[in-house]
Amino acid sequence: MSTRSAVIEKTESGYRGIYVHSDGYLDGVGKTLLIEYKDQKKVSSLIDLGDCSSLGKYVEPFGPWSHLPHSFNNPQEDVTVAYGRDRGETEIEPKIGNTVEEVSNQIGHNGYVYVFENSAWTCNGKDFSDFKEDGEKEED
Repeated sequence: MSTRSAVIEKTESGYRGIYVHSDGYLDGVGKTLLIEYKDQKKVSSLIDLGDCSSLGKYVEPFGPWSHLPHSFNNPQEDVTVAYGRDRGETEIEPKIGNTVEEVSNQIGHNGYVYVFENSAWTCNGKDFSDFKEDGEKEED
């Protein structure tokens, strides 16, 4: 069974977000967002993809392999796998709302709701930037 999560960004007019099917816990999606998705442009590019099967370090295929097919069945290592782009599915558009709760309620998740606002990530309304790269919480 997968640990599903919601990934949401603050916009000028409210919030928008997507579903990520796999590894939604802090040491999975949370760690990747915290380390790899630090700027608004990259976060927006991720949300633009729509719902995803898995989250990688990169939004798009890259490097000398960028000309090769990237798909659900043949993913490029460390690249996000999106339902629309990589599986050909429809109805995967970002969910939009006036509040985090409104967007979150439209997305299936196991209680992990990541929000990018003011250049920082929160999970379930709490800062988690004090987690080390191994996913463990730093001691005070």
